[in-house]
Amino acid sequence: MGWSTMTVPPPDPTTDESASPGYETANAVPTDAGRVIRHSSKALVALIAGAIVIGLIQSRAPETDYQKALLQSLAAGGITLLVVFYQLQRASLAAGKAWWVPAGCLALILSAVTLLRFESFSGEMVPRFSWRFKNSDTPALKTTPLADANPTDALVASVPSESQGSWREFLGNNRTGVLEERAFAISTSADQVTRRWDIGIGEGWSSFAVADGIAVTLEQRGEMECVTAYRLSDGQLLWLVEHEANHFQALGGGGPRSTPTITPATEFSPGKVYAQGATGTVWCLNLSDGKILWQRDLLEITSWNQEDSEAAISWGRSGSPLMVDNLCVLPLGGPDSESDAGRSLIALDAATGETRWRAGEQQISYASPMVMTLGGQRQIVAVNEADITGHDIASGEVLWSFPWEGKSNSGANCAAAIPAGEDQFLIGKGYGGGSSLIEVTRTDTPSASDTASSETSDFVVNEIWHSSRILKTKFNHALVQDGIAYALSNGALQAVEIESGKRLWEQSRRDRFGQGQAILVEDVLVVQAEEGEVVLVAAEPDDYRELLRIPALQHKTWNIPTVVGNLILVRNAHQAIALELPQ
Repeated sequence: MGWSTMTVPPPDPTTDESASPGYETANAVPTDAGRVIRHSSKALVALIAGAIVIGLIQSRAPETDYQKALLQSLAAGGITLLVVFYQLQRASLAAGKAWWVPAGCLALILSAVTLLRFESFSGEMVPRFSWRFKNSDTPALKTTPLADANPTDALVASVPSESQGSWREFLGNNRTGVLEERAFAISTSADQVTRRWDIGIGEGWSSFAVADGIAVTLEQRGEMECVTAYRLSDGQLLWLVEHEANHFQALGGGGPRSTPTITPATEFSPGKVYAQGATGTVWCLNLSDGKILWQRDLLEITSWNQEDSEAAISWGRSGSPLMVDNLCVLPLGGPDSESDAGRSLIALDAATGETRWRAGEQQISYASPMVMTLGGQRQIVAVNEADITGHDIASGEVLWSFPWEGKSNSGANCAAAIPAGEDQFLIGKGYGGGSSLIEVTRTDTPSASDTASSETSDFVVNEIWHSSRILKTKFNHALVQDGIAYALSNGALQAVEIESGKRLWEQSRRDRFGQGQAILVEDVLVVQAEEGEVVLVAAEPDDYRELLRIPALQHKTWNIPTVVGNLILVRNAHQAIALELPQ
C-alpha cells in the first residue's frame, strides 16, 4: 500500500476562526513584556504603600518619640524593600536580565562602603556617616602638659581675674542649669563671636567644670581614661591624670560620661577636683596640679566586674559627684545579692575617700544625685533605674520613694530631678515617657528648730500632674525660672507652665535641635544642638524667638555647655571650643 502526498491549502481568513483577531487575543499566552510591566507595577504600588505607612508613623513622632518612630519606620521600610526587590527581580527574570537586581544592590553596597564611613548613632538611633576620603577639621590632641615645660609660668597664667567666674559642677554652681546673671551681650551676627581657643579632645560626653582659671573635664585617649585640666585663657593643657580603662557601647559611643566637681580652696585646704570615670573609678585631685589625693573603684566596692556592670548599666556610669556636708555622693550600682548593703547611692568621705554609708536597693540609672529641701528637710534626691528616692544626708536612710519606671539597658532614666517650687520637683524622661511634677510633704512638717527625724514624721509623695506630651527630656534637663520650665522635649525646645503642665510653645519640627543640651543664663537659653551649632534663644513664655545661631562643633554633641563670664565652653567627643561673646 503506498502513501500519497496531499497539499493542504492555507486557511481562509474569512472562514477560519483560528486566524481571526479575536481568537488570537483570547488564547495567546502573556508576553514577557506584559509580565515585566505587571511586576514593575506591583513594585511601584508596594513602594507607594510603604511610603504612606512611614509618613503616617513619622507624622506622630513629635507627639510620641522620634526613636520609636524610627524603629517602626525601619521595620515598615524593610518589609517594603523586600516586596519591592522581589517584584523587581520577577520583572528582571521576565525581561531575561536576572542579574539586574543583584548587580544593582551589590553596586550600591560597594559604593557605600567605598565612599562612606560610619561614625556613630544619633540620640534617636539614626546612623551617621561621613565621606571616607574627607580630611577631618578636628584639631590634634594636646598631649604634653604645659606645666611639664615651665611649671611656674603655667601656675601664674592660671590665676584668673575676678570677672572670670566659675562653673564648679554638673549643671553649674547651683546644679540646676540656671545662671542668674548674664555677663555677655547678644551679638547681632555670629561674626562678632570669636574662638578664644579650639582644640582636639578625647572621646566622652563629660562637660567642663571651671574654677580659678582652670577648666577640668574627662576624656578617653586610646585605652586610657583621663581627667584633664586646661588653662581657661588659651586652652593649654595644664595637667593630665590617667589610668587604664575603656568603656564603649555601639549606640552610646565611648569614653567618660560624668562632669567633674570642683570644691573651692579654703584657708586650710586647696581647691580639689572630684571625678568619676565611666567604669567606676573615682578620684580626688588637687585642682592646681592634678596630684591624686585618693582614688576608689566602685566595682571593687560592689564585688562586680566590668562585664556584668556594663550588661546592667549599658551606657556607662554617668553620675556626676555631688559634694554635700563633706561627703562625695555617687550612684553605686551592684548585683542583686548586694542590695541589702545598699546599691542606689554611696557616700565617700570627701577628705579620705572612705565609705561613710551605702543606701537604697534599686539599681542605678544615668542621672546624678541632687540636694533639695522637701517637706522641710534638706535631703538627697536620686533618680534610680525604676524609682526616685529621697535620702537623709547624714545616714543615707531612704525617706520616701516614688515609682519612675525605666531599665538601665533600655528605655533608661537619664534626667535628674530638678527643684520646681516649694516642696516640688520636675522629673522628665525620653523614650516617650514625658514628665511629672512631684510634691513631697510631711504629715507634721517640722519647724526650723525641730530636729525630728523621718522616723517620727512621715513623708507624703504626691504626683500633681503627669503628661507624656511635654518635657520629654532624654539627655537634657528642665530649666526652671519664674514658674516656667524650658527644655528639649523629644528634640524640640519647649516652654511649659509648671503649675498646670500647659505647653506654652514648642520649636518647629523643621528647626528642632535634636538630642542636645540647654542651659539658662538669666534671660537667654544657650542651646547646644546635637549637630554642633550653639543657638541663643530668648527665655520668654510667649513664643519661640531665636536670637543668634553660632557655627561651632563639627560632630554629634551630647555634652552640656559651660558658661563662665562671657565665654561659652562647648565640647564633644572630638573637639572643644571656647566661644567668646562681647561683654
